[in-house]
Amino acid sequence: MQFDYRAASRFMFRMFLRFAWRTSQRRWTTVGVAVALFLTTAFIPNLGIAVFGTAFAGWWIVLGVMALLGGLAGNRVGIGREKATLIRQSEPSRD
Repeated sequence: MQFDYRAASRFMFRMFLRFAWRTSQRRWTTVGVAVALFLTTAFIPNLGIAVFGTAFAGWWIVLGVMALLGGLAGNRVGIGREKATLIRQSEPSRD
């Protein structure tokens, strides 16, 4: 029996999109994590940082902290945008 990796990857991508892009808050959180991971990868040297004995350990600590902070920042932006939309919808029109 041959396992179809292409079909499995398409299925996993669809499940990810269904989960991550369902609400505005989730979209912004996902974007925040992606931006944080990109910035960490772009600005930390190729071998990582030698902080806690090995470069590998320091690299993953920095990467995890940046992903967490990026997700929190994106989550906050998403919450703010959803709140602004709700306020805008609840205000009576001034026509």
